[in-house]
Amino acid sequence: KKNPNPDLILPGADMIPAGYVLMQHDIRLDRPVKAYGKWMARIPSVYRESVTAESAAVVPTLDKDSYCLSTLKHYRSLMPMAMEARKPIFFLKPADGAIGAHMYSAQRCYTDFKELAEAIAGKCGIILP
Repeated sequence: KKNPNPDLILPGADMIPAGYVLMQHDIRLDRPVKAYGKWMARIPSVYRESVTAESAAVVPTLDKDSYCLSTLKHYRSLMPMAMEARKPIFFLKPADGAIGAHMYSAQRCYTDFKELAEAIAGKCGIILP
């Protein structure tokens, strides 16, 4: 395709998408709210049609979709603490204000992002130490 900026050097190889990451909004009883759940259910078929140009005749559910790299929680309550501490939300400690449920969320966030990094590396053929 045409490069809109001649000063920008684009790589010559074709880009192959590794997949998508889904940001999950509010959860009730371990599942997304109903309205958001409808949008989430459409993502596998739309991704196949629009990104990979595959047929969306038989589409897996989100939990079985090989293109879904991760479903991340929003971690909204940790953002202000992370900004004030000037560190990633998954590195928050009690000294930063992450106590109780916030500390558990920060630990869970670390695990979620680690699993996402491993999924991306795996899809890209990168071996992590």
